[in-house]
Amino acid sequence: MIGAAASARRPTVLASAGRAAAVVIAGVLAVLWTIEGVVKVRAGFGTSDILLVADGAERNTRVPEWFAPIWALMRGIPAVFGIGIPMLELLLGAAFAMLAVGGLLGLLRVRGVAPRSSRRVTAVAAVVSGGTLALYWTSDQLIAQYPAMLVLSLLLLAVEALTPSAVVTTVEG
Repeated sequence: MIGAAASARRPTVLASAGRAAAVVIAGVLAVLWTIEGVVKVRAGFGTSDILLVADGAERNTRVPEWFAPIWALMRGIPAVFGIGIPMLELLLGAAFAMLAVGGLLGLLRVRGVAPRSSRRVTAVAAVVSGGTLALYWTSDQLIAQYPAMLVLSLLLLAVEALTPSAVVTTVEG
């Protein structure tokens, strides 16, 4: 009976697999976003780069008309975007890294760590990631890894939404 009660308290196989998938996805997103931010910082990304994007978006027929207020804002405060974009990418990298590490520690049952990531934090990070990538894509600033990063962000949202809670009712007896 002790074995049955102990096994009933363990997360289900599906919950463990879902959390493991979320850890891997968050880890990959952490690496990809950190690389994006570091590349921009090392290249001296700034005002002139934002102005180049805004001017290119205005002239590019592939950029939708509804993007006009965004490129106008970028042109109005390019220094803020020049600093903000690399910072956002580095913050996304850090957020996904913390989610991956926290999720891994939870899977390993490290004392004091909840066996699941914060679904709200994961959702916010994944939505901001997806929104940022959609902004890049819409402004025709698409590079090879952005579609993969968008798919991973959406997949992370789906995994978190579909993974059952780690809380399982215990066997009474």
